[in-house]
Amino acid sequence: MTLLRASVIAALVAVAVGVTAYAGMNTPVVWAFLFAAPAGAVTLAGCLLSGTFDADWTVEPEAPSSSVTLHATSLTERLERSTLDQYRFTSRIQPRLRRIATAALQQDLDTPEARERLGPQLHTLLTATDAQLPPPKEFAALMRRLEELC
Repeated sequence: MTLLRASVIAALVAVAVGVTAYAGMNTPVVWAFLFAAPAGAVTLAGCLLSGTFDADWTVEPEAPSSSVTLHATSLTERLERSTLDQYRFTSRIQPRLRRIATAALQQDLDTPEARERLGPQLHTLLTATDAQLPPPKEFAALMRRLEELC
């Protein structure tokens, strides 16, 4: 905030306090001025130091999504638990991967075209009810394949 703008605001506050003290409380003019001076000084300092009236034209940051805030260590831990627990894989990991693949292909995964574009291993991983999570290197290769489709 500029000094001129802060001074105008401080003067308005001081006048308002002075008028209120003089008219509202029937205070002598000298005492009204003594009440108004500190109020104006505090207002001036507050306006100069706060910067709250300055426009901030920077773009607001995007709210973090779960994929952004998800750390690789927790993802690795979840995938490790899924290798030990078949139900966890088929109920949590597989449906999410299936939604990603469906969105990437923009078609149902049960069609022959989808099977051809995904490849037999990735298609089986995404659609089979008894699919097992492959070893980490194979899984990474399959995820790269899925990423290429997106």
